[in-house]
Amino acid sequence: MNKKQKQEVLDVLNDLEVIESNGGEDAYILVKNNKENQAALHHVGVDTETISRYGDEETFCILALAFGEGYANDFRNGKLTNEPEENADFDL
Repeated sequence: MNKKQKQEVLDVLNDLEVIESNGGEDAYILVKNNKENQAALHHVGVDTETISRYGDEETFCILALAFGEGYANDFRNGKLTNEPEENADFDL
């Protein structure tokens, strides 16, 4: 997946409505696992199986999905980003 495609996925993830989040060592950002959120991700190439790995029937963690699938390498100013390695912070 090229940088433009990764950014399209990040744009969708960053636009999803967060229902619960936590920072620090056990950070997570949960969104509803519903048809609308899945359809938005399907549109940019993220399949249901991938989404399911990061949650359950009710919610999924966009932080884990973004980092686990290699879409993001940083979280800055409340947004998942994919920064050049020399600029990535990795402190959540």
